[in-house]
Amino acid sequence: MLNLQKRINGVDENKAYLGSRINIRDKLLAQEVQELQKEFRNHATCKITFPNPTQLHEMELAVTPVEGMYTGGLFKFSIRVPPEYNNVPPTVECKTRVWHPNINEEGKICLSILRVNSLDDFGWMPTRRMRDVVMGLASLFGDLISFDDPLNQDAANQYKQSPEKFQRKVTDYIYEYCENNKQRRGYRY
Repeated sequence: MLNLQKRINGVDENKAYLGSRINIRDKLLAQEVQELQKEFRNHATCKITFPNPTQLHEMELAVTPVEGMYTGGLFKFSIRVPPEYNNVPPTVECKTRVWHPNINEEGKICLSILRVNSLDDFGWMPTRRMRDVVMGLASLFGDLISFDDPLNQDAANQYKQSPEKFQRKVTDYIYEYCENNKQRRGYRY
């Protein structure tokens, strides 16, 4: 386990092992990416892109909720699949600033499927796939919002004390930070 933790952190004394893990990861991803592209080609809320099509281990996800309090937002995520995949989950960062109990303002995400060690049965397991990650991230804007186990304690407290103020702040963040709203208002990048 100590060597696995070192490898997860990017320290690997055994370069041959790293090369074989990258080959395994890339073979797994080649199949999974084909399935992802087929399943999410015309999906209403999720769009997956690859900044470099030859590097399948780095992808971007755009989530556009069509119902609920985050409707109207476009939330971007960066997903990096480490060499130790499928033994460890991908690392995910939210690139869009959002007022959310399970996403902090630095882009860190609290989602059990992304945890290596989880207290429940919903953490990462080698049988999980990238589809599960994509669906979990999309569900953070719907049925997986958790105000009881928050990463952003301020957002969760605000919701519990004043749901109306929470909703106003969510809407303000969507208006201010979501790319699709900036484009509508004429912002340039």
